Amino acid sequence: MTKVHVRGLECYAYHGVPDEEQVIGHRYLIDIEVEVAETAFADDHISGTVNYVDLAQAALAVMKEQHRTVEHVASRVADALLALDQRIEAVTVKIEKPLPPAPIIAAAVGVTLCRRR
Repeated sequence: MTKVHVRGLECYAYHGVPDEEQVIGHRYLIDIEVEVAETAFADDHISGTVNYVDLAQAALAVMKEQHRTVEHVASRVADALLALDQRIEAVTVKIEKPLPPAPIIAAAVGVTLCRRR
């Protein structure tokens, strides 16, 4: 098994519990890691593994949708990644909102979700 990852994927999206966040939006950081039963190391061909660009594009497509909670967004991203390729056996999705618009001082808030097929 091999782990394929995308770290530090950035996007601007419109998630949040307050209505204002649904209008104004916020910057998000996404980390993705998938466990793949693959053969790319044997034949050196991309068809033997999961393309990290496809992982990123699937996550970004979900991020374009509006949701209230980051937990729900992470769950939807995990579902999209598992649907992307049957060789993906497990996914870990981390979504962070840097400098959250809340009455706290924090570098980031977010969620990490792990799901196995």
